Amino acid sequence: MAEKTPKTEKAEKTEKASKTTKTTKTEKAPKSVKATKEVQEVEEEKEPKVEETPKVEKAPKKALTPEEQVEISIEQKLEALYTLQQVDSKIDKIRAYRGELPLEVQDLEDEVAGLETRIAKLQEEVKKHATDIANYKIKIKEAEALIKKYEEQQNNVRNNREYDSISKEIEYQQLDIQLSEKRIREATTKTEEINAKIAASQERLEERKQDLVAKKEELQSIVEDTQKEEEMLLQRSAECENLIEERLLVAYKRIRKNARNGLAVVGINRDACGGCFNKIPPQHQLDICTHKKIIVCEYCGRILVDKAIIDNYQE
Repeated sequence: MAEKTPKTEKAEKTEKASKTTKTTKTEKAPKSVKATKEVQEVEEEKEPKVEETPKVEKAPKKALTPEEQVEISIEQKLEALYTLQQVDSKIDKIRAYRGELPLEVQDLEDEVAGLETRIAKLQEEVKKHATDIANYKIKIKEAEALIKKYEEQQNNVRNNREYDSISKEIEYQQLDIQLSEKRIREATTKTEEINAKIAASQERLEERKQDLVAKKEELQSIVEDTQKEEEMLLQRSAECENLIEERLLVAYKRIRKNARNGLAVVGINRDACGGCFNKIPPQHQLDICTHKKIIVCEYCGRILVDKAIIDNYQE
């Protein structure tokens, strides 16, 4: 056999080294896989396990069509509106039971205040006339003093011209006295008339004060009888208003304000509107019964409901 050359020996050594490195890599690989598995198990032990709740199978629900949803919502709105109308009508009856007493009390209070102001103004006029009379009396005294002075001067005149001028001054002062006396008589007459008015007004004022006290007592007794019921109805009215959307509520209040009897939601009576009693076409009656939309009367603008809504409220 031929001897191996040094080159071939080197090649064999390199092949053996490459084989050993491959075997070491293959031996190390499963170790790394095992290490990763151990780390995952440790992390799973640290994390709290969430128990899965058993799923309960629900019975399949029948989906409502959009038309059915609209029907339900419109029907609920109509029921809430009709309930609100009935509650407000009861409140109106309670307030009607009081009658015109609140307005009468208000009118009496206004009349009493008016009489008091009138008496005060008349008394001021009397004072004014009294001061005028006093001023006129002072003026008369001054004029008399001037007349006396002029008469003394008239005795010492030197010529006719001075005498005539002094005579005119005396005549002027006498006229002034007559005018002041006339003004005094007029003021006295007016004072007497005003005093008569004051006496009549005071007499009427006392009567109205007595009537006011009686009406207030009567109103207070009626309010005490109906106060609890009215508070309960007002609370229920507020609850009903919360169930109605703002747009409908504003329309309801506007119709109710314009209506004479305070009815904004009415039923159908003998194929006619329950508010204005005008005949409703059959097609509109059918639309009202279907509860697909809110329908108002063509003549008076009131909201119309059918017998089913009324029966639901009564139940």
